[in-house]
Amino acid sequence: MRKLGLSLLLTSMVLVPYAALSQESQAPTADDYVCGLTGECADEATPEEAAPNATNPDGSRVTATRGFSLSRTTTAAPKATPPRPKQQTASRPAQRPVQRPAQPGRVDLRLAFGSGSAILSSAAQNQVRAFAEALRRPQLASVRVRIEGHTDSSGGRSVNMTLSQRRAQAVADFLVSQGIEANRLEVRGYGFDRPLPGKNASAPENRRVEAARIS
Repeated sequence: MRKLGLSLLLTSMVLVPYAALSQESQAPTADDYVCGLTGECADEATPEEAAPNATNPDGSRVTATRGFSLSRTTTAAPKATPPRPKQQTASRPAQRPVQRPAQPGRVDLRLAFGSGSAILSSAAQNQVRAFAEALRRPQLASVRVRIEGHTDSSGGRSVNMTLSQRRAQAVADFLVSQGIEANRLEVRGYGFDRPLPGKNASAPENRRVEAARIS
């Protein structure tokens, strides 16, 4: 019985960090934000970029773009030739597809807030840094955006209107600390009047901040 309990404990210690890592890997990048606000979305790596040229055993090369061999002119081989060492080629990291926007000109910053809180966690700050990087890109360098705060329906309307404004302002203040000009940002709180599509107004996912392009 003790062995079973120990096994379950070790399994949970492995799975919990793995789940957190999976969620982190899906976090939007600066490219995602640029794509969402401009519609200019980077394509995935082409097969030619992903696969390096291969080499046949006889020394001829097979190109990834054409799929045929480029053979060399060879002379009679000597009696004994030591095998040539295989050349190592650096593998390219797999590119994650850019998250294309459901509504062009608007992005969800994917920030998680505690109930009644407008504090940016360390993970939320990293996301705002990625958004700041996007706003510094040439495609968005002169763009103005509205930072929109939202809440779930817990509590009264006036409380949630104030809370949503505080959430949006927290993001705007952090963007300014990252070098984004304050005159490029407009701050607005909507309380619980705009829940996510398909979500009940009380769902915690509604505690969020979005950004909309306004010029």
